[in-house]
Amino acid sequence: MKKIFVLIRDKLGDTVIAFQALAAYRAAHPDDEITLMVHAHYLPIFAREKGYRLIPYRSYLQAIIWALWQRATFQHFDVVLVLRGFGEKVAKLAKTLPATQRIHALNRYPEVFENSPAAPDQHSETAQIHIAPAMRGLQVLDAALVCPEKLYLAGLSHYRKTPETVVICPVSDEIRRTLSPEDVSRLIPTIQQRHPGLKLRILVRNSGESGFVSGEFAGAEVLAFGNIEGLLQQLGQAAAYYGSDTGIYHIAAAMDLPSVIFFGPSQPYKVILPAQKTEAVRLEALGQTHCDNKACQTPVCIHRAVANWAGKPAPDTPTPENCPLNPQ
Repeated sequence: MKKIFVLIRDKLGDTVIAFQALAAYRAAHPDDEITLMVHAHYLPIFAREKGYRLIPYRSYLQAIIWALWQRATFQHFDVVLVLRGFGEKVAKLAKTLPATQRIHALNRYPEVFENSPAAPDQHSETAQIHIAPAMRGLQVLDAALVCPEKLYLAGLSHYRKTPETVVICPVSDEIRRTLSPEDVSRLIPTIQQRHPGLKLRILVRNSGESGFVSGEFAGAEVLAFGNIEGLLQQLGQAAAYYGSDTGIYHIAAAMDLPSVIFFGPSQPYKVILPAQKTEAVRLEALGQTHCDNKACQTPVCIHRAVANWAGKPAPDTPTPENCPLNPQ
């Protein structure tokens, strides 16, 4: 039996993916004692997962005080493992915790994380699926550990109710991954045909986000879910999920919701595990290319993918500079 401390400190989607890798390890090693530190904002996602001691934090100060208390009370871990997390604060936290092994899944700070897996060569790293780094970190502990076939968190079944709605979630932290009001207007008739008798609900974090104000929009209800708990409540009522490649999609997938995801800059094969109930929609012209233009304000790739899927032609908008859709 090992006593393992795990830190996952990243954006929503990467946090869910890294936890899924950890869940594979948990299933293979039920006797290990796993302490998991995650941001308190994400705690509702994992609160009902069995087999973990959860340590939520709201600030670095709170996290480092907890680590110092472990040291002061002679708590020792066999392993300190960072599955996701960047910056010197992460290295300092790991160094503070007494441990026999320290592992960083992304092979950062080798002076602290002396037991990390070797980094892949540059070509392999750019082609790897998103769960791969977390799996590499865990495979230091169990070389035979097998990658999960899907995202699925059993604890989220608590939120699943009799389906009453179909959910569209258009928003993202990046404009280049966001569905515009025009995109959603094109999607709604087809979604209504696919799901007769179910209410259509557009979810945003806050009213007015990306132009979606709480109330009615093109025959659908716009609702602001506000926080993670509110999001889980809404997804729990849904029969299906429509959106783009965002962290919220990963929660929908982990709830086993059938999904249709519109991809623009990112590649579906990196995001969707083989057994997920997800239909990926992306322009064939993009092939397997990835767009690194994070400043893109006109995601023509997503707009055209939506229009093609819905059978409603989009205006001929010029592609931005450095767009993969431009002739080489």
